[in-house]
Amino acid sequence: MHVYFLLLLFVFCTSCGQNQTNGPTDAIKTEIKNIGPNIMARTIKKGRNGTMLIAGPNNASFGDVFRYDGKSFTNLTSKLGQHKFVDVLEDRQGNTWFASLNSGVFYDNGKSVEHFTTTEGLIDNRVTSVYEDKAGIIWFGTGSGLSRYDGKSFRTFTSPNAPLFFKEAKLNNDINAIIEDKIGRLWVGTRGDAFVYDGKKFTTLTNNGEPFLQVSAILEDSKGTIWLSGANGYKVGRTAGLWRYDGTTFTQVSYRGANAIIQDKKGNIWTTGPVNPANSTVQAVSRYAATSLSSDTPTVTEIRSGRAFFGISEASDGSIWFGDATGVYRYDGKTLTDFYNKAGQKKYSVDTKQSVVVWKGSMLLGGWDGTKFLGDGTNTGDVDLVKGYLLIESDRRSDRQLVGGAVDVDMTTIENFVDQRSLNKLPPFFNVKKFPVSTFVITKVETGNDENAKFPNDGSIRVNEGNIKVTGNLTIEGITKAVTFPARIHFMDGMDGTVELNGALKIDRTDWGIDYGSEKNFYKSGNPISDDVKLFIKIVAKK
Repeated sequence: MHVYFLLLLFVFCTSCGQNQTNGPTDAIKTEIKNIGPNIMARTIKKGRNGTMLIAGPNNASFGDVFRYDGKSFTNLTSKLGQHKFVDVLEDRQGNTWFASLNSGVFYDNGKSVEHFTTTEGLIDNRVTSVYEDKAGIIWFGTGSGLSRYDGKSFRTFTSPNAPLFFKEAKLNNDINAIIEDKIGRLWVGTRGDAFVYDGKKFTTLTNNGEPFLQVSAILEDSKGTIWLSGANGYKVGRTAGLWRYDGTTFTQVSYRGANAIIQDKKGNIWTTGPVNPANSTVQAVSRYAATSLSSDTPTVTEIRSGRAFFGISEASDGSIWFGDATGVYRYDGKTLTDFYNKAGQKKYSVDTKQSVVVWKGSMLLGGWDGTKFLGDGTNTGDVDLVKGYLLIESDRRSDRQLVGGAVDVDMTTIENFVDQRSLNKLPPFFNVKKFPVSTFVITKVETGNDENAKFPNDGSIRVNEGNIKVTGNLTIEGITKAVTFPARIHFMDGMDGTVELNGALKIDRTDWGIDYGSEKNFYKSGNPISDDVKLFIKIVAKK
């Protein structure tokens, strides 16, 4: 009932116009760059040598961490397996830490990778944030409290302070944000009560006797002022949004929430998050003018609005990077660069649970019982997809067609390509330990549609679906060859729904060095296996 009443009050109070909100002072020009990380860019941080680090799911079921070096994006976690990476830190020694929601923390010193989990002393394998303090101690915010690592061992803190509102220990131990202020105190936001740690004791963060709840982001600015996003207490009142603390007094400066808070070189405060706490689906990248920060109603400029914004950071060149549910952007004060969509293209992520590759192979010679043909020993099996995407292009006439994409195949899930009765006698076809992943990248798509066909003038979607010819580069066992195969594409729900691609590809396995039992060595192969392998492909991708 408290929450419901608060939501109603928020809707009313927000309409009172506490802050002056402006559009961008300069007309923003949008440009499109090469495709970077897609879907949800949760965390963005500055790396070494002018690089930018972006962490967050690159697929609906797992995440990646990318580095941008000024020219292109590099996936830093592609070799670590499928994990839900949501935060990244490049410490002062140049080591990189990758925090995941399901697999603890990975530590890369440039030569080797260590994996820290509860077995090594981490309090929980659900790690939401990673932070380095002034002493070089690495702190981890988890779903069960704080863990600190001094380079040798872990020390953990659970339920460090008596909760004033949320009595459920789980909420008070679920960490959202960690920062260290100029005098060495640690400020920690949780899903429950926020607290401050002075190195000896933990103190619940309060204002007028009421705790700060569900603090999602904290910042100390250049003047030592603390900025935080959360709700102060549970009593009915104007409590949720952005707060400022000058060391003596807490002041609520905005109803806008914040998933992340930064200060740029010019002194402006930037936030990403809900415009109205009562409706989290309306969000924006907001800039609070440096000249108005001491005011109770600072001037706010919305740089971009949308349904979800997350990480934000300032690059070495002063540009602002921020992430949303579709990727990552860069804003230099005049131009907004979109690193997700190419012009006219939208990326659809492969649903790995609904997609599969089925192989079909056979022995070269058939079997006989007198004049009765027993068959050629045809055998089939399937192999799982790790991840992938399809690029769908639209033009000004609302035409829709497949123009690109890529998939990664998990070769460790494939069965040995032989009759099951012979599995114990023959070696495996594929060196899955050395080459666990095979890839296919689309380079060309040909359609049979008439370019002079009339397009609807009522604004409805016309799609180039049906039979197509797909060409691309297939990499198996470290060898890449160009292949072409027929396929059928179906837009199940128009542009904004699901795309299904069905194809059939026949390859000569020896082109990729897979020559065991090859018919090319007929006289030495005993009962040779056909070199031709047929691959039946079903890819389901969703926007």
